[in-house]
Amino acid sequence: MREEEKNSQENEKSFNVKRFMRKRWVLPAVYLGSAALILSAFIWMQGGSDDATPGDEFDMNELAGEYSDAYPNEDAVPVTTTNENIQMPVVDENEVTIVGYFYDYEASADEQQAALVFYNNTYYQNKGIDLASENGESFDVTASLSGTVVKAEKDALLGHVVQIEHENGVVTHYQSLEDVQVEEGQEVKQGDILGRAGRNEYNRDAGVHVHFEIRQDGIPVNPIDYFNQPITALPQNEQADEAEKDEPKEVEEEADVTDENNEDHATDDKEKEEEKDKEQEEDKEE
Repeated sequence: MREEEKNSQENEKSFNVKRFMRKRWVLPAVYLGSAALILSAFIWMQGGSDDATPGDEFDMNELAGEYSDAYPNEDAVPVTTTNENIQMPVVDENEVTIVGYFYDYEASADEQQAALVFYNNTYYQNKGIDLASENGESFDVTASLSGTVVKAEKDALLGHVVQIEHENGVVTHYQSLEDVQVEEGQEVKQGDILGRAGRNEYNRDAGVHVHFEIRQDGIPVNPIDYFNQPITALPQNEQADEAEKDEPKEVEEEADVTDENNEDHATDDKEKEEEKDKEQEEDKEE
């Protein structure tokens, strides 16, 4: 009888344990308790070591110093315009078309004629390109390169204008803007919105557009020739200086020719006046 009671008690205990183990929170609690015991043992072992103390901390400056010692000749390279390719000053270049071209002295006569801007009964050479959307609506104008805004103002003739200064003497010009969303002295990144395309008095025929120029040391270059190329692809200072020197020479030569023609005309007029005076004196004597 006692054996049966003992067996029944053991069976009941086994059943209670099994039922207890079936609870959802039991196993996670067991795992957490085991992990706590293992972690405590690990911390206790570390505390007894001479190599590690409770006051030791991770020093990022020491790590940086070790890296500098290992690689003394490697300097951090900042992201500059020399690492960028010149982009069209729009969000999506597939949504715009070129409606005004850069005046190229080496282009054909038809191309040069198409690159003239008519204003106030006079034709002017286009120093950049004009971009417009196919539907004639306004669009966002963006920075072609990263740089510093050196001008952001409204011009009565050109509309709102923005100029951004870059490295190597390069300045990009944005004209005929409807508004301006940057200010002078502001640092902008490539692709930042400068404003929206609009109209201006200087080039009414272009409608809603943006006029874009790239100038190297003050000398305009054809933007189409340098899109998707680095800023270092632009003409160097020597080439720009030579181009700048060539222009005054042509003007001086034209001025010299004009002066010579004027002198010849003046001499002819003087001789005619002298002959006329002589004829008058002869008539009086008769």
